[in-house]
Amino acid sequence: MAISSSLTDCENSQEPTIPTRIGAGSFAAVFASPGRTIAIKVAHAPDHTAQVEWEFTSLQAVLAATQNDNDALFIVPRPLAFYDPQSQRLVFPPPPRPSSPIGHEATASRRRHTPRQPPFTPDFFSNLPPRPCYVMDRASPLPPHIANRIRMHFYPESAVGSVPPPLICRLYLGKELRPSAFVNPVNFPLDAARYDLLRDWDEDVPSKDEVAEGMGEMLALIHWQAGYDARDVEFVMSGAPKSTGLRFYVIDFNQMRAFDRDEGDVSELVDAFFVNDPYYPRPIPGDALYDSFKRGYVRACPEDRRTRADLFLQAIEAREEEKHHNPEV
Repeated sequence: MAISSSLTDCENSQEPTIPTRIGAGSFAAVFASPGRTIAIKVAHAPDHTAQVEWEFTSLQAVLAATQNDNDALFIVPRPLAFYDPQSQRLVFPPPPRPSSPIGHEATASRRRHTPRQPPFTPDFFSNLPPRPCYVMDRASPLPPHIANRIRMHFYPESAVGSVPPPLICRLYLGKELRPSAFVNPVNFPLDAARYDLLRDWDEDVPSKDEVAEGMGEMLALIHWQAGYDARDVEFVMSGAPKSTGLRFYVIDFNQMRAFDRDEGDVSELVDAFFVNDPYYPRPIPGDALYDSFKRGYVRACPEDRRTRADLFLQAIEAREEEKHHNPEV
């Protein structure tokens, strides 16, 4: 990857000093660019241009649908550029509105976009694998004091001295994690019990009820403002650039599907909700975390789509009840 020599060294000791792959899934790999708060998602296959561009465009739509909520806990990474190395086609999104928020930090006030043209050219992508990709905001590594606390208290003893602290954390509010000898420092899981302990140690960490409410709010915005089913999106806790605070992101949009917000049943939304298990609290009426999730979901739903949103909530509660009586569902 061709990166300007004027870039500064990374501020966090966990950051790579050269362009480095920081994660991979079945569809793509993600690379970090040293000294910059950006990530590049590169498809594994050269013929996936349409899929990568679709994700880039969908992310623009989700950002537009969610960026006006100044109080949202979770935010969406800005898509900055799409590149197809076969045609050398470079696409930028429309300039952001100056008043659009970029997110919430747990220990600092909310900040807003400064409009700018990202300095990407085909040369920027020349040392990446020659496959379709796009650039977006990166979820920065966790603040060192929080990352080290997670390593000391939640890693198995055998990994404390040999595995680095986590970069970001998945937020699993719908599952109780069992002890495991395997540690993923790139994307470490926190369940509700672990999150409660972290909150006890640091009062600047939002409560798990705030996290649950934020998940519901973001899901409703993706459903009823953007028009996507949110299939396989991830809710993560990360650091905030140039800050000791936290930032909460929803990431990974390549499996989302558009749906009809005005007609038809909501079964595809229900299926997508359970595919994303275990991020969301289990939809059990009366459960405190689910009630927080539901409150955020209803609050963020536009008035003209409340009836269909209620159908979705009733359907996931019914599916969960059915799973309780028949675990094979």
